[in-house]
Amino acid sequence: MNLTQLDKKILFELDKDGRVSFSEIARVIGTTPQVVKYHFEQLVDNQVIKHFWAFIDYDKADYSFFWGYWLKFSGQTKEQETEMYADFNSNPYMPIVMRTDGYADVYICLISKDVFSHNAMLQDLFTKYGQNIVSSDIFVGLQFTKFPRTYLVGQANEFQKHAVSGGTQEKIKLTETDRQMLSLLQMDGRMEFTKIAKILGVSVGLVHKHYNKLEKSGVITKIAYTLNYQKAGLLLYRVCFKIIQFDSARADELYKFCCLHPNIINHVSGMGNWELLLDIEIENREALRDLIREMKNQFKDILRQVEINEVYQLDKFTQMAIEYPNLLQNKNNLK
Repeated sequence: MNLTQLDKKILFELDKDGRVSFSEIARVIGTTPQVVKYHFEQLVDNQVIKHFWAFIDYDKADYSFFWGYWLKFSGQTKEQETEMYADFNSNPYMPIVMRTDGYADVYICLISKDVFSHNAMLQDLFTKYGQNIVSSDIFVGLQFTKFPRTYLVGQANEFQKHAVSGGTQEKIKLTETDRQMLSLLQMDGRMEFTKIAKILGVSVGLVHKHYNKLEKSGVITKIAYTLNYQKAGLLLYRVCFKIIQFDSARADELYKFCCLHPNIINHVSGMGNWELLLDIEIENREALRDLIREMKNQFKDILRQVEINEVYQLDKFTQMAIEYPNLLQNKNNLK
């Protein structure tokens, strides 16, 4: 799909708030709600926008074990690969699946409330597919920061304009209704409150009350969307960095560089085989090479190693387990 400037402005407003109304978008960009609605429907129908989802602070939701794995395979048939990815995509506790070319063949995340559940899932994965896994690197996510897609409107990012998941020890006491709503909003971040109320069998007023609580407490930090970067004429890269952490001031400068760059959309700090992952949506490989070259030059004193992975298929991407997958059936029954 050839995106117009109007399309990009609408995408930018939706990136700031995935639940924003057509009227509000129209007011900001200077058009009518009818025009916004038409372009929005075109973006969805043409699958430029793949999925709206609630960006959830997994620590506050008591899912502190959000660990990623870079996997390389060997001797795997096409049929085995298809079966494996079908399994990954059906797993409600595997919120991220990125198929890549480069350093590894896939990046997956497992999310759990405790290390025992995590180890059970990891053991199951290696029992099923370990014979074809030739290497695995662990990345323990400490904090996930999402920056606005200012490249859509030709702007630089503003410092500290972001949404955050992780990096806190605070746990929010959530009711079953809270958690059911989180599952529904993982499936569809723009789902109307009236539909949520029907699925859960509660009043619309109660849904509003719980949603406001989830926002106010920082469990839901924003409603995000997954961009079909290929349909939008972009490339997506997840780049791994090993960082020398002897100078906190320089590490802060590196963070600020990432925060301000319009094409860096996700910043994930962690530990394990890597200290930093960046998601970069960019127009071409040459622009990526220029960006990485600039980073290597500007931060050569703290960057030890950089590995580039081109994401050729983004199967799943959220920040939370879907605890109530059965609600999917209830949602479908309301169509």
